[in-house]
Amino acid sequence: MAKVVFFNMPGATGHINPTLGWVEELISRGEQVIYYAGEDSRHKLSRLGAEYRTYDSWFDYSHSADGSTELIPMALIQLRLAEACCEGLIAELREESPDYIIYDSCCIWGKYIAEALGIPAINSLTTLVSSPYVLISDYRLGAHIVKELLLGVGKVFSARKRLIKLFKKIGVRYRGLIYHVFDIFANVGDLNIVFNTKQYQPFVNQIKGNFKYVGASVPENRDAVSEQFNISDNNPLVYISLGTVNNTNLNFFKNCVQAFSNKPYDVIMSVGESSRIQELGPLPNNIQAYAHVPQLHLLKHASAFITHGGMNSLNEGLYYGVPLVIYPQQVEQAFNGRRFQKMGLAKLLGSESPSAKDLYDAVVFVIEDPAMKGRAKAYGDVLKTAGGVVTAADEVLDYPFKKKRLASA
Repeated sequence: MAKVVFFNMPGATGHINPTLGWVEELISRGEQVIYYAGEDSRHKLSRLGAEYRTYDSWFDYSHSADGSTELIPMALIQLRLAEACCEGLIAELREESPDYIIYDSCCIWGKYIAEALGIPAINSLTTLVSSPYVLISDYRLGAHIVKELLLGVGKVFSARKRLIKLFKKIGVRYRGLIYHVFDIFANVGDLNIVFNTKQYQPFVNQIKGNFKYVGASVPENRDAVSEQFNISDNNPLVYISLGTVNNTNLNFFKNCVQAFSNKPYDVIMSVGESSRIQELGPLPNNIQAYAHVPQLHLLKHASAFITHGGMNSLNEGLYYGVPLVIYPQQVEQAFNGRRFQKMGLAKLLGSESPSAKDLYDAVVFVIEDPAMKGRAKAYGDVLKTAGGVVTAADEVLDYPFKKKRLASA
């Protein structure tokens, strides 16, 4: 039995949920898993048998919409957290003697703690691999990032000095500004497990490194389903959710009510807070709103999924062959929307404030296009057959010990 330390971002549900089945699989094969994230995820991991820890000794942070929408602010958050925790965690883990570290691609401290300890660093990517080729593939994203970097050049060079100082403290190598500008989001490790497909990754054959694309991590028995979510098949089901971070747009949900009121669709909306349900006012018989829903259960029955475009939600919808209507809330989600629309799997809402008509027309478009439904089902098959958490566990369990054998040969 080997010991693994897993670092994730506190409050980042879209990064944590895909790892649950992976952790469960590793534990079932005899691995001892120590998992760091926020207090809100303790129950999810503890019930799987992981030893759960928080970062409370070093920082107080929970992932939110305010810090996740732009490149430089998010990079500075990651740097600040790394400065706060690296030395303390290195000291703590020297006592633990883990065999390897798995870290979310946003947890830059995981990669460099592994380097400081001289053990394998395994990267968990729940979106796509950050590389210059992504910018080439999408001119809007490329222009946005270049503009942000130019406007924030002072912050970039200040961060460079801080990063060099941190690396000197913990005894790891600084690899140059260009490397770290891209790597702060890719965080390329010795092994990189990508919960996505090669079809989605732009210029996949040009990316250097040990990347394993394992499809979606969707534990089908994840959700407890109460009787109120028994689905009738009388009308097509439209499921609507803006995720767990960017779900405060009351006007959007009101427009959804207006769009589908007394239309030939059953609609279920996940609105994030019970108080928001009251603010929506009386709902027509074909529309229901809840603070929280069993998302995977609903997607098994849905004919269309209106989503913010977070990668985890997109993969869950497509896993079940559900065509997408994407209403992005930030830059990365807009890229996802354009990418999936180009692949013929989604309709991207171009307006920042889509009208009731925009919403209704988009849903009719994706439901009544049999070719899109066929493509969504085919892509779902790709997500499933890539292996998911079983393949991820296979790769992880093989890699650290293979590396040790090669080193001792």
